[in-house]
Amino acid sequence: MRDVSCKLLSTTYKKNDKGIQIPDETIETEIPIIDEEDIYANEYYQASQQGYKPSLRLIISILNYNNQEELIYMNTKYSIIRVQKKDEDKLILVCERKIKNV
Repeated sequence: MRDVSCKLLSTTYKKNDKGIQIPDETIETEIPIIDEEDIYANEYYQASQQGYKPSLRLIISILNYNNQEELIYMNTKYSIIRVQKKDEDKLILVCERKIKNV
């Protein structure tokens, strides 16, 4: 059985005493998933030429997305590598699995 929701991760930053931005807080926003699709072979090969390895393709409502760069799905953290508009109401998030300590 698949999850019917995922958590989009938003990170806020603050400047330290040297003026360098450091992560301050990560906010998890749970949103419903409309559907999950397979990664297309053509899409996989084009992404791998740029150093990405897409492994997840989710369809969500356009209203729930606010330029987040990461999400958690099925207890696994993913980086959002591409966002594509499917139609007037839906977005496709193409994601790759996040490697720990990177």
